Amino acid sequence: MGYPITYRIEKIKIGKRKIPNSIAALLTIIIIVGLIFGLFFIIIPPLITEVKFLTTLNFHDVLQNILAQFPGLKRTLLKLGTEEDLKQNLSAQLKHLVNTDNITLIVNNVFHYLGMLLGGTLCVLFITFFILKDEKIVRQSLLTITPSRFDNEMSDIFRTSKNMLSKYFAGLFIDMFIVSASIMVVLSILGIKNALLISFVAGLLNVIPYIGSMITMIIAIFLGVSGCISSGTYELIGPTINKIFFSLLSINLIDGFIIQPLIFSNSVKAHPLEIFIVTLMGATIGGIFGMVVALPVYTILRIIAKEFLTHLKFFKKITDTIPE
Repeated sequence: MGYPITYRIEKIKIGKRKIPNSIAALLTIIIIVGLIFGLFFIIIPPLITEVKFLTTLNFHDVLQNILAQFPGLKRTLLKLGTEEDLKQNLSAQLKHLVNTDNITLIVNNVFHYLGMLLGGTLCVLFITFFILKDEKIVRQSLLTITPSRFDNEMSDIFRTSKNMLSKYFAGLFIDMFIVSASIMVVLSILGIKNALLISFVAGLLNVIPYIGSMITMIIAIFLGVSGCISSGTYELIGPTINKIFFSLLSINLIDGFIIQPLIFSNSVKAHPLEIFIVTLMGATIGGIFGMVVALPVYTILRIIAKEFLTHLKFFKKITDTIPE
């Protein structure tokens, strides 16, 4: 992600002098980190407001009002027990969730993972700075562990991988932005509360192929219903769910069948069906994490195969579209 930005900054001239590599690398990191923090600062205030509202809710009254709007749901729940039993079970579950032990455990885990995240982030930024400052470090490191007779092939693999993966990650963020902006505009027009939160979640989870859109749907419906509850418009819960469901379904279908195949096929030079099969294989091997990394890993494997295995018919076929 950083290489294209660094290259463009290095081309800027101040008088007759170009911007030094170290300054270009530092500015690249500042731009990327600034964009990430900017997004979170936009989303944190409405998120805090939503959390505060949920902590003040009387869940008994909310359940009564929701069931009043959905008689069919109420009849189904009453088959499981009386209304009083449902209240007691709900109250017991809520007390279990918010007891002191659970809160202490959550707080401890939050601080623990925040510490790990901060340490990991600093390490990543430190390494990224030097790699952006001098990309020869990576190339020279790879050549150091490569047999001398394969130096040219390894150089080609590094060059092609860097170009294709830069295009892939740029395409991924373009796709995330398109999906997020589309959902924000559509839900705002339809008058859905929490449209900003929903669009942010949708863009963030869009990095997970196929499964991400399903998780987004569940979270979006929850946030939409929460917006209706906060405004006291329980009668709008049904229409809100329908609006969110069909809006997200339409946008995700357009994204899945038109935008993603166009962007990803052009960036990694693979057929959409090929991408779909690779993603399924990644899910089988590594679950959600496997789905996220499947395409970048597959791209690197194809580039390696192009250098060493094109004498085999199968590898020649799947690497034909990779540029020289």
